[in-house]
Amino acid sequence: MISVKANPSYPYINPDSRQGEVTKSIKVKEPFLYVFKKWSSVIIAIAGILQLLFFWSPANLFSVSCVWLAWWLTDKFVLVSSKLSRFTLSTLILLGYAITQYFLPIVFTLVEGKELVFNLKMPYDIFTHSLAAFVVMLIAHHLYTNNKLMNGIFRVKLQKFLTSKYFYTPPTDGQIWFIGITGLVCMFVSYFFVKQDYNNYSEGSGNKFMEAFIPFTYAPYFLLLKELYGGTTHKKTKKLYIQIILFTVALLAVGIGGNARSLFIKGFVAAGITYFLGLLLGRFNYEKIFTIKNVIILALGFVVVTGPLADIATAMVIVRGQRGSISKMEMLVRTLEIFKDKDAIRAYKLAAVDRKVSEWDEHYFDNLFLARFCNLKYNDASLELADKIGEVDREMRNYSIDRFWSTFPKPVLEFLHIDVNKDFVTSCSYGDYLFLRAGGYNALGGFRTGQFAGTGMAAFGWWYLLILLTGIVLAFFIFDLFVVHKVKGNYNTVYLSLIGLLPITSTFTFMASSSTSESVMNIFNFLIRGWIQISLLYFLLFIVSKKLLGLFSRKPNLAYRNVEIKRSVNY
Repeated sequence: MISVKANPSYPYINPDSRQGEVTKSIKVKEPFLYVFKKWSSVIIAIAGILQLLFFWSPANLFSVSCVWLAWWLTDKFVLVSSKLSRFTLSTLILLGYAITQYFLPIVFTLVEGKELVFNLKMPYDIFTHSLAAFVVMLIAHHLYTNNKLMNGIFRVKLQKFLTSKYFYTPPTDGQIWFIGITGLVCMFVSYFFVKQDYNNYSEGSGNKFMEAFIPFTYAPYFLLLKELYGGTTHKKTKKLYIQIILFTVALLAVGIGGNARSLFIKGFVAAGITYFLGLLLGRFNYEKIFTIKNVIILALGFVVVTGPLADIATAMVIVRGQRGSISKMEMLVRTLEIFKDKDAIRAYKLAAVDRKVSEWDEHYFDNLFLARFCNLKYNDASLELADKIGEVDREMRNYSIDRFWSTFPKPVLEFLHIDVNKDFVTSCSYGDYLFLRAGGYNALGGFRTGQFAGTGMAAFGWWYLLILLTGIVLAFFIFDLFVVHKVKGNYNTVYLSLIGLLPITSTFTFMASSSTSESVMNIFNFLIRGWIQISLLYFLLFIVSKKLLGLFSRKPNLAYRNVEIKRSVNY
């Protein structure tokens, strides 16, 4: 539980207020939310002007104009204190989409000396669809936040049930470590002993069950951010930082050996997004960021991310062709050898710039971390393939529907008399199948990254926006079940279940660069299986860790306090 008394430094925001009116008239400093709104708008305005000065073209003008319009919509309808406090995670989905599709591309293409439409063959289509989808999601969020039935009896009943299952009970530090180490062990076993070809799903229900625990690996990073999930806060000790560093080293080793850079990137990104969310909610004092100590730490972090970590990621790409043919330990050793060979890394980067890929090209950012989270080339490639198909493709539509049905277990499909070849539809990605339907060769099994605009146009035409509207409303509701807001007097009490924070990277990139963003149909896959699966596994880990740790503790654990959910906010 988090109880924060109204502080003159942070004006008290009444969640019942539609526009987040400040009920305390005296304030000492601006909340971080307003600082971010102001400076992000300034940065985007300047970046857009510089884009047009240095890289003038009609396509760049159109794209920059779309970014400006999208960020104005973000400032007006997303960066609103009442929405962030009442509908935290659903609002984060919108903000994540805006940042990864608009803010980061226009700023960092400029930093890399490129135009916003660099290497994009369909710039007009990209930003037209992106803006249309964003408007649809804003409309969906408005419908959801003003739906008294969803935010009334449905939300209260479901949250009471979740309360009884400890979903709002802050886990102890020991439980956090148990959850994280369990995920790390499952990650290690899966990537070092089970998977032989990293592009394929693991065979067998046991292996898939083990893989489902991997998202819990990053739990220990949240020990640094207890203010958001309600853990007992105390001064961070040197011992904790050493433990986090050692855990990170182990995570890096597994990620490098598994030749999957996302395995360790997600941990850093999750911590960063959570801290950013805490700043927006006023949980952390942003003025403390700009101390000499923190500036040095941030500078060192920037050097590490853009230097050694970027080189490790590049080395992993260079040796990727050998995965499946050598052992995991050999893969780890080989990656480290390439990492030490700076000439090889430099040569690869130069070749990547000059390389012309005729059939499938994902090059947009030089920085591999930016390329992972805000790569507009995914949008471009999918829309280009959809344009080649030229009309709604029946086979693409059938594949999209079959991927939805593949979410259900085979016994359920047999009971419903639905004939779906689950092995086939899950052996390739939406990007693969779209590539195949557009005339590509050796398409299936490559797991190319598709994007919902292109796959949606190929499968459903412009009707994909209606499917997006329907699915995202339900997704908003599901995400916000893990956020409880209670107001009493001058106290603003917010509960964020840890299970709502653990997959925060996927939440932030939900419709931008996550597995869901490949197709609008994936939203329904998430609703039917994704959130239920991770919730059940969290409940299992919570109970098991509680029982096991209880065996070694003689004192009663006072940390297990459940949260009484009251309908104190008039929805």
